[in-house]
Amino acid sequence: MFRVITTILFVCYLMAVGLLAYTQVIETVKARAEQDIQDVASKLDIELDKYRTLPRVLVLHPAIVEVLNTPDPQNVQRVNYLLHTYNQSLTSDAVYLLSATGLTLASSNWEQPDSFVGNDYGFRPYFQQALSGQEGSYFALGTVSGKRGYYFSFPVRSEQRIIGALVVKVALSVIEDYRASAESELMVTDDHGAVFYSSHSDWNYSSLVTLPETVRAEIIHQKQYGTGPIPLLTQQDSLDQLLEQDTLSLQYNAQKRTYLIADKTMSQVGWHLIVLTPINQAYVLMGWILIGASVLFVLIALLSMSWRRNIIAQRQLAAVNEQLEHRVEQRTAQLQQTNSTLVDIIEKQRKTELRLKETQNELIQAGKLALLGEMSASINHELNQPLTALRTYSETLRLMINKGKTESFGETTDEIIKLIHKMATIVAQYKLFARKSAGKTGPVRLADTIDASLSILESKINKMHAVVQVEAFDQSLQVIAEAVPLEQVLVNILNNALQAQDDQPNPQIHVTVQENGPVLHLTVRDFGPGFNEEQLNRVFEPFFTTKGRGLGLGLTISQRIMASFDGDIQASNHPEQGAVFTLTLPINTEKVT
Repeated sequence: MFRVITTILFVCYLMAVGLLAYTQVIETVKARAEQDIQDVASKLDIELDKYRTLPRVLVLHPAIVEVLNTPDPQNVQRVNYLLHTYNQSLTSDAVYLLSATGLTLASSNWEQPDSFVGNDYGFRPYFQQALSGQEGSYFALGTVSGKRGYYFSFPVRSEQRIIGALVVKVALSVIEDYRASAESELMVTDDHGAVFYSSHSDWNYSSLVTLPETVRAEIIHQKQYGTGPIPLLTQQDSLDQLLEQDTLSLQYNAQKRTYLIADKTMSQVGWHLIVLTPINQAYVLMGWILIGASVLFVLIALLSMSWRRNIIAQRQLAAVNEQLEHRVEQRTAQLQQTNSTLVDIIEKQRKTELRLKETQNELIQAGKLALLGEMSASINHELNQPLTALRTYSETLRLMINKGKTESFGETTDEIIKLIHKMATIVAQYKLFARKSAGKTGPVRLADTIDASLSILESKINKMHAVVQVEAFDQSLQVIAEAVPLEQVLVNILNNALQAQDDQPNPQIHVTVQENGPVLHLTVRDFGPGFNEEQLNRVFEPFFTTKGRGLGLGLTISQRIMASFDGDIQASNHPEQGAVFTLTLPINTEKVT
């Protein structure tokens, strides 16, 4: 009985899975095809937009009007070279100039065997559109080159009179380079259903639906798709009705194939992009799904049998387990309560420590940003100078371009690049200084920290004409700290030393480094007024400042940063003049040169 029920369930299960899988597979395949179409359409729109307005710009060259008014050999040859230059710069297929009668006077390919020069294109719609004073656009097979291309045209005017047309031909490599999903085919048709491109060559220059005689005659007259016949691929009369179908049957290498249809209309150019995916792909995918479903069903059936065998044993063990669980619950109740209390205490302590650490890190970051705010005028001055020079060089470059003087382009461009690199270096210094601390200490080369700090304050030092003297010391010395916070401390102290000498004509700062066993002392001395006794006692208190501006947190934050390195910071007055700040830091015993 169990086997009969299992077999019936298996058949019903496969039918339900098959129906659901077919729907999902069809939707998946169509969605993938529609994505392919969307990608091609987007790339086509971009490429068409890139070339659409170019003829309007190119006709502005005076040589274009001149050769149409005076088509002597010298003018024609000059325009040939000009169009050749345009074509290379635009990476288009060809650029050529038509007279008012449609005759090609000059072309970018005048030297090639398939040159357009001398050919009459008066029958082409893009020429007729330009001659009527409009921007022209048209897709067709080249009558000389035999290559597909999209043509953009624009009228050439002389004294409000149209005397010719300039044409740019684009190969539309986006279509040619298209590679659909495995075994899928791409087809591009016009609004009438004529196929002018297909990834399967047998479908090229055919028609998906029956074309009206007037349309067929017009295509043949314009030689839009060559001079050959236009075969019919289906017996459909309407392209819209054909595209509303889910499937389409076409001849493929002497065999009839059924395809799933996915299409997109490009209304701006009047095209239909169609991706045809063989329905066999859906059947193969369904087969794999059904195999997987069958394996899953078998596994479930085996598990069900195993479960039926184990259920009896589980019932026998249930009573014993219930007794054991009752005893365990009684004995562990007290432990759970104790553990819960302990966990709560530990969690509260952890959150408190985390909040304290986060607050300290945010305070350090705020102090760093506040210091940058104080230095904003110097930063602005430091960036304004290269920006002013950059503008001057750019205006000079424009004047040289207007005057046709190209001999100094390289030098001027090199100077612009140097200024850009200089600005990038300046911004990188302040960006590095402003970043948040990683919170990990390690070996830091002291010489690098001093150099970086002086670089950040370089603009202010130069503006004040200050002299910063760093006494010679071992350049390989390393301390145990974190680079960015240590740099923040030193920048803050050096900035305070500069501010203490704002009103002095010759500000000076002396920096010395002395080793003392396992630690070193970094001393910064200024030649300002120094501290009085009250200031010296309160200099590291939060919100205490002697400058009359700022929050008074710089030295407080610096003291906490130094403490996190197992270091110290002290303030004192120099016997002769000025204030002295001494940083004490542990030395890294493993020196790296």
